[in-house]
Amino acid sequence: MVARMLFAALLGALIGGAELVGRYQDKPAAAVFSPSGLLYIAVNASASTAALITAEAMGWGFALPAGAPAIGAAVAQVMAAAVGSAAIFRSSFMIAQDKGVSIGPILLLSGLLKIVDAAMDRKRALSRLSTNDLAGLSFAGDHAALAELCSHAIRRYELAEAQRLGELAADLRARDDLTDADKLDCFGLELSRLVGERALRKAAERLRDRPELAEAPAPAAVVEEVVTAAATSGEEESEFASRLGGSRRLARRSEY
Repeated sequence: MVARMLFAALLGALIGGAELVGRYQDKPAAAVFSPSGLLYIAVNASASTAALITAEAMGWGFALPAGAPAIGAAVAQVMAAAVGSAAIFRSSFMIAQDKGVSIGPILLLSGLLKIVDAAMDRKRALSRLSTNDLAGLSFAGDHAALAELCSHAIRRYELAEAQRLGELAADLRARDDLTDADKLDCFGLELSRLVGERALRKAAERLRDRPELAEAPAPAAVVEEVVTAAATSGEEESEFASRLGGSRRLARRSEY
């Protein structure tokens, strides 16, 4: 019985841990080993163990085919206790229509998940504000390149996230009460939420290591034509010449 209880608790803990890993994919280890995460896993393990004890006390068993090993009934009972307790704790009896809140055992796990959410949000905020991964970059010259690089680096990028990122960039460009560094920090924090801190750090390193675009050598005939036109007519810089500026652009490379 003790061995079955241990296996039931292990299965319940694995179910709770897998849920935390899927919920916090950017920092799974931090979520699992945080105090609130360990409490969530302990509740799932305790529920699985309690379900096994209840099944044993009520005499619930499983009819196995003739000739099946005796341990098969114990394995089936342990798995049923773990999966059954997980299903019961995630069920609801009714939904409060005025507030959209589910009433039932799910309230316990939902409350624990909110505690884990708050703890992880504080950890993320502390981690993101402790380092300056975007040093050497500017919002005006690099935010578009950062967004493109990060969005193409991940396999799935939802349209709603892209729209929100575009709205944030437009709002920051229109703000006059923030410096360029403030705008870059705000934009970088949003990007780190979407792709993770390590991916944003690598993207910033790529942009820092990428040299400024130098003036591209133009064909001699074109250069001679532009110089002649400027000398004779005294007109302002042509569109071709203006495009030879040194602003940073995200170039397409074969490695992407």
